[in-house]
Amino acid sequence: MQLIELVEQARAHRMTPKERREQRLSLIMGLRGAHSTLTREKAKEVLDDTEGHVDDENYA
Repeated sequence: MQLIELVEQARAHRMTPKERREQRLSLIMGLRGAHSTLTREKAKEVLDDTEGHVDDENYA
């Protein structure tokens, strides 16, 4: 597959709610300061609380 085809495929892709959540989590982790003690688990808990999710397995 050529690069242009991959770009078109990516452009046409509609992110699922789970993919969007993973993107938010990745952003949160990437924006942490150098001395942050925030863990991935704690960030997931905060997302769950603010978005109303119970757990990752049941989130589609």
